[in-house]
Amino acid sequence: MTAEFVSPDPQEIVNALGVEPEITGETQRTVNLVDVTGEDLAFSYDAVGQSVNVRWCTPSGKVMLHLFREGATLLRVDEGDDKTQLVVDFRTGDTAGELRLQVFPEVSISETSFFS
Repeated sequence: MTAEFVSPDPQEIVNALGVEPEITGETQRTVNLVDVTGEDLAFSYDAVGQSVNVRWCTPSGKVMLHLFREGATLLRVDEGDDKTQLVVDFRTGDTAGELRLQVFPEVSISETSFFS
C-alpha cells in the first residue's frame, strides 16, 4: 500500500516564502519563486500523484536543473538556522530519500536517496 503524501496548508508556504502556491492542474500546485529569489525557479507538488518537480533556469531560459521525483510522502517548510527551505521526504519500494530546496538566504538544492 502506498503512503499518503502529506503537504502543508498553502498558507504555511505563504507565511514562510511570501508566495502563494497556484493551482496549475487538477491536483498540482506550483510555487513560483522568481519574485522571491531573483532566480527563475519553480517548485510544483502533486499530493494525489505523490510527486514533486523542481525547475531552475538561467535568465535566458536555459534549464540548469529539472528534477522530478515520485513517491513523495511528506512536504514541509523548514525554517531555522537562518535558512528557509522546502523539504520533501520520499519512499518507494526499495529507496528512501530527501530533497531540500533552500530558498533563503540563497538558492541551494540537495537530494539524497538510499536503499531502504
